[in-house]
Amino acid sequence: MRLGTLAAAVAAYFLSTNSAFAYLQAGCANQQYSAAQISQAIQNSPYASQALKSSSCTFGGAGIAESGGNTCESNGNNFGVLQLTSSNLPAGTSSSQYLNSSLQTQVDTWAKQVGNSNTSGAYQTLANNGQVGGYNVTPGTLAACFQFGPLICKNDVAALQGGGACPTSGNGGVIATGATLRNGTANLDGNGQSICSWGKAIQNKINQAASTCQNGGTTTPTNNGGTNCPGSGANPGGVISPSPGNAPVNLPASVA
Repeated sequence: MRLGTLAAAVAAYFLSTNSAFAYLQAGCANQQYSAAQISQAIQNSPYASQALKSSSCTFGGAGIAESGGNTCESNGNNFGVLQLTSSNLPAGTSSSQYLNSSLQTQVDTWAKQVGNSNTSGAYQTLANNGQVGGYNVTPGTLAACFQFGPLICKNDVAALQGGGACPTSGNGGVIATGATLRNGTANLDGNGQSICSWGKAIQNKINQAASTCQNGGTTTPTNNGGTNCPGSGANPGGVISPSPGNAPVNLPASVA
């Protein structure tokens, strides 16, 4: 993911629109997983860097916030437990094939395609400081920065440095659209989330999983069977409205 050109970068990140809705892909028969299980899959992945493995529970929490831990979750542009964008599906792999793959395969693909490189620039500013402009940086803040990509993260960090607060829709916020991503002004995802607000949502999921999942340590899965996604039975493709606890983000149609 994290490619050099702006157009590629725009296509690569987990950015959203105001009308983002997630749904469980019809015909998908995979399962729902806990933060600890997502973390363990990162630990087990041969493609995950040491940096990812040392923060595996952070991204386990991000997976819960992004998809509810559901490998079947999609909004048409982002897919699976860590909401891989369509532009980052491996060559020859359809979205349906990806959604029907195992948790380990989805995590391996995420780590290989997108997961190892967005750890410079503003991310490092956050990682190297417990506070930025008086704002307390949490693992959730870092995960939101990583998921949103360098543009929104850079602009949000600049706002923190300038005034100690992230932009909001009522205070200097610029929603991510094709135009604002291309001109570099976007500082909120399309749902009006900043690295501060979405970071808090992710941190809440990290905190909820803390008893079974610790960064850099062993994890204890708590969901032994998982929950099957709808297939051809009741309510295939049922819509799930986004909320702070379950609001995967959606690439703007103009840059999909």
